[in-house]
Amino acid sequence: MSAPTSATSAVVGLRRWARGHSPHVAAVVGLLVAHGIWPAREEFRACVERDRDGTCWIDWLDARAAFDAGHFANASTSEIAVLDLAIALGEDRFRFSRMGLANARAIAEAVAKAVWVTR
Repeated sequence: MSAPTSATSAVVGLRRWARGHSPHVAAVVGLLVAHGIWPAREEFRACVERDRDGTCWIDWLDARAAFDAGHFANASTSEIAVLDLAIALGEDRFRFSRMGLANARAIAEAVAKAVWVTR
């Protein structure tokens, strides 16, 4: 196993991992791919493992440790915020994977309001 050597191999491998995985992992991969910055950054790809078949996965413990140690400090504040959220989602820090429907909806609505998204 090794880290992916390019943004493309990271994105392809992470998408492969997300297919059929838990919703919170699929959400993280979707966020990181849509954002586009982190798969392209070598310091982030150091937290991504790549199997021989090209499947990649994020080592959440390494990602959090690197984040907390300031390894991503060269990024913009919005890039840092996206990565912090992605790692928190991947770690399932907020226990979204075990959230009931009513609480999940309330959380989704609160986050939408926080980022000025209205229906």
